Amino acid sequence: MVAERLASLRRIPRARALVAVVFFVLAVACDRGSELSDQDIIQNNRGVALMGYFDYRGARDAFAEVVQRQPQWLDARVNLAIATLNMQQEGGEQRALEILSSVLESDPTHLRAQYVSGLLRLYLGQIDGALEHLQRVARADPGDAYAVYFVAQALLQQGDLEGALENYQRAIELDPYLRSGYYGAGLVLRRLDRADEAREMLSDYERFADNPRARLAEFKYTRMGAKAETMAVDRPEPTRDPLPDGPLFAAPRDIDAPPGGAPARLTAADIDADGVLDLYRVSTSGSLVLEARGEDGYRAVVDHPLSGIAGISAALWGDVDNDGNLDAYLCRLGSNQLWLGAADGTWTEAGAETGTDDAGYCSDAGLIDADHDGDLDIFVVNSNGPDELFSNNLDGSFRRLAVMSGIEGGAGPGQFLPADLDGDRDTDLIVVRQTGSDVWFNDRLWQYRPAPGFDRFRSAALIAAVAGDRDADGRTEVYAIDSNGELALWAPAKDGEWRPSPVARVDGESPGLALADFNGDGRVDLMAVSSAGVVILTGEENRVLVDEYAELSGPLIVLNGDAARGPSLAGPTLAGLRVWAPGTGRHRFLALQVTGKEDRADSMRSNRSGIGTRISLRTLDRWTITDNFDRNTAPGQSLQPVLLGLGGREAADFVALDWTDGVFQTELDLGAGEIHTVAETQRQLSSCPIIFAWDGQAYAFVSDILGVGGLGFFVAPGEYAPPRPWERFLMPEGLPAERNGRYQIKITEPMEENAYLDTVALQVFDLPPGWDMVTDERMGTGEPEVTGRPIYFRSERAVVAATNDRGDDVTGSIAASDHVAAPPGMIDDRFIGRLRAPHALTLAFDEVINPMGSQPVLVADGWVEYPYSQTVFAAWQAGATYDPPDLEALDENGEWHLVHADFGYPAGMPRVMALPLNALPPGTVSLRLTTSQEVYWDRLRVVYEEQPPEVRAHEMRPLEARLGKTGFPLRRNGPQRLPDYDYSVRQTFWDARYLDGYYTVMGPVDPLLAEADDAVVIVGSGEEVHLEFAVPPPAPAGWRRRIVVDARGWAKDMDLYTLGGGRVGPLPVSEGRTQAEQARRRDLHDRFNLRYQSGR
Repeated sequence: MVAERLASLRRIPRARALVAVVFFVLAVACDRGSELSDQDIIQNNRGVALMGYFDYRGARDAFAEVVQRQPQWLDARVNLAIATLNMQQEGGEQRALEILSSVLESDPTHLRAQYVSGLLRLYLGQIDGALEHLQRVARADPGDAYAVYFVAQALLQQGDLEGALENYQRAIELDPYLRSGYYGAGLVLRRLDRADEAREMLSDYERFADNPRARLAEFKYTRMGAKAETMAVDRPEPTRDPLPDGPLFAAPRDIDAPPGGAPARLTAADIDADGVLDLYRVSTSGSLVLEARGEDGYRAVVDHPLSGIAGISAALWGDVDNDGNLDAYLCRLGSNQLWLGAADGTWTEAGAETGTDDAGYCSDAGLIDADHDGDLDIFVVNSNGPDELFSNNLDGSFRRLAVMSGIEGGAGPGQFLPADLDGDRDTDLIVVRQTGSDVWFNDRLWQYRPAPGFDRFRSAALIAAVAGDRDADGRTEVYAIDSNGELALWAPAKDGEWRPSPVARVDGESPGLALADFNGDGRVDLMAVSSAGVVILTGEENRVLVDEYAELSGPLIVLNGDAARGPSLAGPTLAGLRVWAPGTGRHRFLALQVTGKEDRADSMRSNRSGIGTRISLRTLDRWTITDNFDRNTAPGQSLQPVLLGLGGREAADFVALDWTDGVFQTELDLGAGEIHTVAETQRQLSSCPIIFAWDGQAYAFVSDILGVGGLGFFVAPGEYAPPRPWERFLMPEGLPAERNGRYQIKITEPMEENAYLDTVALQVFDLPPGWDMVTDERMGTGEPEVTGRPIYFRSERAVVAATNDRGDDVTGSIAASDHVAAPPGMIDDRFIGRLRAPHALTLAFDEVINPMGSQPVLVADGWVEYPYSQTVFAAWQAGATYDPPDLEALDENGEWHLVHADFGYPAGMPRVMALPLNALPPGTVSLRLTTSQEVYWDRLRVVYEEQPPEVRAHEMRPLEARLGKTGFPLRRNGPQRLPDYDYSVRQTFWDARYLDGYYTVMGPVDPLLAEADDAVVIVGSGEEVHLEFAVPPPAPAGWRRRIVVDARGWAKDMDLYTLGGGRVGPLPVSEGRTQAEQARRRDLHDRFNLRYQSGR
């Protein structure tokens, strides 16, 4: 039966992607010529499910099979068209249009066909036709916000600003969560010189920045509106399972342990590295390690190095030195202690050695990556003096930053609370004090400022506070108890002021708070504790009374040790411990253990403990947003897995992670009842645009380009590398090959960055027999100046012996351009792209390389592992430098001379660079290259520049230039970090985000590339510019043809330390432009850069 088979189909997991796919029900009686069979329905719905997994090819095949059997089923044909266009294959848009045209011939009123046709024509730059389709849809279905939004987009491209604004505003009225509408309206208002209204609209746009309910409209499946999504037959709406019967917690259990002082505090961590959470009890009289022993409870380890330490007020757990072992920072009434754990189970106290033995009376502290440099810093709250921030240098030392950064705060005991309050992806700081709290916004680079809008919060007599996102709207709120026992929710009003809203009253002494999902329904609950008992607020603040805890000698903590049943509670008593195990009235959970280190990676970007990672869970129709800070007001900081309730499901649809270095990552196939260890994917987020060229059979990966034109690359605080907005890249011989009478290349963006292309041309050089050429190109970090000019040669001198700084003979590694480079030495796993020690290569030649009258040039084939702004900051902070290559020369007298300091290196992926050697000392017989950068020297040789008797040069401007969204080519990394991309295998989606702003509309972009005028094609992640050039007349027989890609433009990534890394603008502009040139540039941007994108 159909129903039975559909029931089976519905067990297919939902779409595992950042935006859940919405499935719709087809009306199956009016657009087909015959009755649908069970097989037709099952096959169609299978295609819909495959679309949810973004398996567009599989979905296309499934729909094609249905259409072949049921050619009159129009909705199935539209499904086929949607799958075809989303495959992002060459010619796919035209094939999809042909399918849709056939549907409209059969039924001109078919709204889905009209709508998708309109989007396709808008994408292809056919604005008039697009507008006709989209306006028909908007008239027929006036409640469709997406249709109205895309009408606005079409009108904007026609230059009708008033019409575009009217439709943007209408789209917002129809769907207030359609974030793209605010941005579009704001930009149009700005162009209409209505500045105040523009600011208000853009402020509303910013308000939805981190709200997962907010939606974007763009050319991407699930973001084009419901009518552009495939439709299933007879799919019921999702329902949520009710909570199982039974109590939230089991009856409390008392566990004996050696007596301790009061008040006592507990923290949890896997102290003995056996995979099970242990407890650590501290008080002013002494400390005790309690190792978990399963059903037997806990075993007191009185002889542990961390037991028996007096004067502790709080304990913090994390991998402070990033060595893979747990460490502990002990906050004390006196000198604080930093205990470093080792793989053999030993512990060493290093407070004095590291400079972290703060001598104040510490009331609380926290481990955070305050500067997002990949290590854990320590914030200390002192009750008898100023607070302190210890910045981790990752070399075994720390520096004190509180006074320098102006965050030393007030006196008196306090609670430390880290949170991202302003939604800018970094960790802000709150110190809660009854005498007046401090709130600091983190502006990075160790710069903090008093957070605006918190005047009432600062003056409130607060005792305890927690921060989280209980309503999963993407914005942090704070729950705080004041001295009168009033529990309030603090959140920003529309004017930006944080104001309290009453939640409950908490009676009794020593109140505290914690955030956790206790019942597994996917909502974060709020626990309030005091001497009067424990109350857990769930859902719409339903109260669950747990127990009185008057017998406890200290605050409760939440234990995340049960991956299936969820959180427990534990508290100290004078006789030992009291533990509340999970009860039966819960849904199931999964557990995440996050780490910034991946075993097979050599470098790290986020801290090893993953502290500060933001986590978003999607199950069915619900978001859960949390992080792995310890969301408990009890002093100290546990290090535990994060428990996520699944709302009755057996697996998460997906889990998304925002790491502290700004990397976004999604994880699939995470089932209930397990601890899932998730390591940050060590992938290359940015480099530069990638070149593919037609090689006669396919589009072959060549290299990257315009790495020299990076915008906002961090060098030191307040200093950014100046971009060189041009590169003349020498293509490998034979590329591109001729195709249909043209040369074809693609400049793509398969990473999380933007390209800004001003001009692209091919310089074609035909050289006489025996001659070759290179270009004077490299990442020029010192003299001599890079010119990009062609360097012709017909003779060269090979290296006869190459030796590295370790005494190894590497002659064979640098003799040929074979992608096997000289080993650079040990990698510094603290900092991407840096070596532990300088790598030196000494190159010996069989005779003098600079005889009188010669013009020697060092030519190097190779590649480099680029650092990121964030890792350069981390290295700068630790006093570790990225030293570009130096060149030294050995003269005829056996003396070494520094010829060029920091001369540069191959500017990215495999390429050829050149260094003129005009400054060599007489009689040079050896050269030496030295660098601390991770440079891979593949082939090294000296050539001799001469002018050929004849060179036939041609400059070819594009005959065709088209921007398209073609997805992310598969990247493979070979030995020595050698990159390779396969254009034939492309993913439609990847864990990449868009810089926030307007991009160039899809379709022809020839006018933007016509002149070097700073009018740029803005290319985002997963997009490409396809370029075709005329082929010059063939070279004479025996001549050699070399082709240079002459590109002008820039690139910018989303690194947290890249200047302006979150936004498309400000767009680069050259100095000295006349008003007329600026006006032309502005006009071109107003015509072409109209496509808004943001986020994921």
